[in-house]
Amino acid sequence: MKTMLKKCVLGLVGALLLAQPAGAAVVLKLATMAPEGSIWMNALNKARDEIDAATGGEVKLKFYPGGIMGAEKDVLFKIKMGQLQGGGFMGYAIGQICPDANALMFPMLLRDYAEADAVFAALRPYLEEKVRAAGWEAMGWTEVGFSYMYGVKPIRNIDQMRATKVWGIESVMLKELFAKANIVSIPMAITDVLTSLQTGALETVFSPPTAAVAVQWPSRLRYYNTTRLTYAFGGVFLSQAAWKSVPEAFRADVRRILDGACSSLTPLVRKSDTEALEYMRSTGIEAQEASPGEYQGFVAVADAALANVRGKIFSAEAWDRVQAALADARAAAAP
Repeated sequence: MKTMLKKCVLGLVGALLLAQPAGAAVVLKLATMAPEGSIWMNALNKARDEIDAATGGEVKLKFYPGGIMGAEKDVLFKIKMGQLQGGGFMGYAIGQICPDANALMFPMLLRDYAEADAVFAALRPYLEEKVRAAGWEAMGWTEVGFSYMYGVKPIRNIDQMRATKVWGIESVMLKELFAKANIVSIPMAITDVLTSLQTGALETVFSPPTAAVAVQWPSRLRYYNTTRLTYAFGGVFLSQAAWKSVPEAFRADVRRILDGACSSLTPLVRKSDTEALEYMRSTGIEAQEASPGEYQGFVAVADAALANVRGKIFSAEAWDRVQAALADARAAAAP
């Protein structure tokens, strides 16, 4: 009896120690790969301050930028374990949280910003339903941008690309494309890419222009292909448990402010990408434009890989929705 009473007392003491004091602020810890001082972190830090003011300090955001909490897969694990409550994600994690988002990021799908805006607007409610069903809450979405191919050697077409040492990023879709194009890629963490370009271990890499400049790749590059290979987007996500911890009276403000911060980033990202490409050309990096035939070579590889990812990496429903939205956008833009 004494032993049982002792256990009950200890359990009660433990619960009291772990309980959040009445009136204590809710602290949401979010990690991101975006470096401090970047346009992404500037927007998030501004949102943090606005949320603090709007909630009277009752809801606080703490950001861990620059990958200090590890790669996105590490951050997802830490959120699952309760060490973090969410993240600002730009790539891998989006596909894990919402696999159907990959349908919008399929290579050679979108040709320009107008198509990207129209298709994403049409798919956003669908994607947010999927995010919620997976146990997450989307606070806002933002553009990561179009990725281009950069090289130490000419990369105007598939044959030239195949003759180089190609970076293998963590992407199932890209692996399928490489397989269809008979390209052997070299897996490597992004933190090792610059050194590998310096030593010759890598010769061809991929990234949105702003990100490429941020990690100093242009210092080792000589060419870039003007073909827009893939379109990517990211956003700020909280676990459902974290979202429910936010007092209901403050949820609308938290969502509004974070969504506004994410939305404000898209024009900044586009401007930054344009300036990044201009900077590359000013340093002597040659812009290589694929001929119509060479462009179709990239499209053919993407088409060949589609059968291996539709219904697997993303659902057939998601792909059909994307295609319908894209058809509408192109019909509306037609003269």
